[in-house]
Amino acid sequence: MFRFLIVIGVSALTACSNAPIKSKASTQFAPCPSAPHCVSSLETGSKHIAAISINSAQEWQRLQATLLAMPRTEAVERQAQYLHAVSHSAIMRYKDDIELRYSPNENRVDVRSASRIGYYDFEVNRTRIEALREQFNAGHAP
Repeated sequence: MFRFLIVIGVSALTACSNAPIKSKASTQFAPCPSAPHCVSSLETGSKHIAAISINSAQEWQRLQATLLAMPRTEAVERQAQYLHAVSHSAIMRYKDDIELRYSPNENRVDVRSASRIGYYDFEVNRTRIEALREQFNAGHAP
């Protein structure tokens, strides 16, 4: 009986801990959940954050490099006009998903940043995207 409870407990923790949030098509953003731990340029209201304006494919490359130069951030999936990265928190190693989707005809990059677990993120995701925007606009090369 004790082993059964251990297996159930470990399974429950594994199932809800760090699974990435994926949409139906890998380059489409999933909608933000109702919990306040997600921002997206495709959302409205309190979950909205502005897209990042860019003017060229070279700037798209620089934006990706700027994101991946951020502490504890690594690429998970890369396509020509899409980047999915994961950022780990410093102490507890919680994972947040960051997605960028480049629309060259619109000169913009849509953004989405969401915590995988927890209810509230204390504005970590919004702060991360604004820091990315600030570093990119300042022209800081990684």
